[in-house]
Amino acid sequence: MAHELSTRVLHAIQTHRLLTSGERVVVAVSGGADSVALLHLLISLPRSWRLSVHVAHLDHGLRPESSDDAEFVNSLAQRWQVPCTIERRDVRRRCAQEGWSLEDGARRVRYEFLLELAQRHSAGRLALAHTADDQAETVLLRLLRGSGLLGLGAMPPQRQLSGVALIRPLLGIWRLELLAYLRHVRVGFREDASNRDVRFVRNRIRHELLPLLEQRYNPHVKGLLTQLAEQSRWEYAYLEQAAQRQWRRTAKPTAEGGLRIAVDRFARQPKAVQRHLIRQAVRQLKGDLTAFEFKHWREVEQLFLDRPNGTIVHLPGGVRLRRHAGYVEARLEPSASAPADE
Repeated sequence: MAHELSTRVLHAIQTHRLLTSGERVVVAVSGGADSVALLHLLISLPRSWRLSVHVAHLDHGLRPESSDDAEFVNSLAQRWQVPCTIERRDVRRRCAQEGWSLEDGARRVRYEFLLELAQRHSAGRLALAHTADDQAETVLLRLLRGSGLLGLGAMPPQRQLSGVALIRPLLGIWRLELLAYLRHVRVGFREDASNRDVRFVRNRIRHELLPLLEQRYNPHVKGLLTQLAEQSRWEYAYLEQAAQRQWRRTAKPTAEGGLRIAVDRFARQPKAVQRHLIRQAVRQLKGDLTAFEFKHWREVEQLFLDRPNGTIVHLPGGVRLRRHAGYVEARLEPSASAPADE
């Protein structure tokens, strides 16, 4: 069983080109089953991979037993002779300062720590232990929030963030399979009680909504949700390529650092490509795509379609669109600052 799972993970690594021989990789290890299994699988890869693995653990300081989790991870790293960095950060205070929810703030601070550590150790890869279960939960969460193709694509196997490649070797593996793997190799892990706290939306989806859908509607719903994610990424990538082919013909840079988007060329594109062109404009101007919603697209569509010259539309992150005769000018407001990566 352990050999079969290791083979599947190795296949995922090779198929998605997540790692190459001799690379430095930081592995995020919370002490839970998924991350412990990921660490064990990576250090058990054939010697020909010659990976330089570094364990990273952040103590969020949100639970009385969090220091015990940190000690467990440290002991595990020592036993397996893997370098380990453990830090404690006051997430609660940071959330109060920034106005974040605890759930969102913990994620932000965690990624901040992991990226800093990867850059400090010149590691080109940051390995995360997201599983197929996490993927299904993310798709359903995005669906409930009204996401488009990009959101429904959920978590890709690999993406770049601040110069570091985030890799997810376990996206094709179910949590139950990892638990069985850990039992087989006789490796323990920590249980995080907050993962059952249904005050958090993701936990309500995991413990209430998904079981209901499996029991009452379709026992294979989680697998179908992961398929939807993969299909959405394929279709989004195709539309991105189609939009890129039209970009240079449709948008021209201005002397002031903005963009001039031709109305006639824009109007000739399918709506799906039009949306990607606008996303490209916001991305190029360093606007905030994370807050770009369907209502913003409707405003943009009307601006190009029939709004009079001089009409202005404001988009998230300080991007301003202004209608002129034959074109729309896009620019970043001087007071706007670029958003964070996460």
